[in-house]
Amino acid sequence: MIHSNLALATRLEKAAAQLGYDAIPAHRGLFASSTAEAMPAGSGVAVFLNEDSPLTQVRGAGMAEFSLDEVEAFYAERMAPVTFTLTPFADPALFTNLSRRGYEFGTFENVLVRSVSEADILTDPDIAMADDSREWGGLMAEAFFGFVTPMGVDLGQTLFALPTCRNLIVRAGVEPAAGAQLDIRDRLGVLQCDGTLARFRGEGLQTKLIRARLSMAAEAGCDIVTADTAPGSQSQRNYERQGFRVAYTKMTLIKPCF
Repeated sequence: MIHSNLALATRLEKAAAQLGYDAIPAHRGLFASSTAEAMPAGSGVAVFLNEDSPLTQVRGAGMAEFSLDEVEAFYAERMAPVTFTLTPFADPALFTNLSRRGYEFGTFENVLVRSVSEADILTDPDIAMADDSREWGGLMAEAFFGFVTPMGVDLGQTLFALPTCRNLIVRAGVEPAAGAQLDIRDRLGVLQCDGTLARFRGEGLQTKLIRARLSMAAEAGCDIVTADTAPGSQSQRNYERQGFRVAYTKMTLIKPCF
């Protein structure tokens, strides 16, 4: 059994922070005008890709001391809001400090976990490895935001370029229909970037992508896998049907940039 505790949160949030660091060279390598940057924030990292990117946030912080003044200055210099994504295992004093500084509640996010084994290994001919970053990035942009925008494609291509990630795609005929990503670090598999185009939802494509990534994680020697979902969402139900359970719930706190 996987127990929800500080050790588990530390392991999962370390992976989240490492992905944040990796996003910087990925973005800079793709875009000549990139001003992407990161700075340590105790147990986590403060990431800046651009003002609008969902990856522009503080990830994995709160389980070791850091300077909140320095983090706020980092984002102020870049005219970006400050977004903290925090676990229930973060220092309670940090929540109090952020509240006093005017941070506002953003969202909740459930962190789900599951063990993996050789029994999860399977082959699905409908699942392919994506080999075109623009196609996969556009698919993710439309799936996440409902339409393709420059920011969405920027995000998708940056995620595609992460060196520890495997990018999956499902097609309806020749048309891209759904995609997802698996990040593997230190025997931990992170299932992320699940996206299905609206016209193909309800056909079980996310479930196929979950099973395919469970198989890949098992083959790679992972002992556990994790995924983040909105509480009570269809994605959460799809993951729970595949044996995942909620380990803890994260909260985002945001200080707008005025």
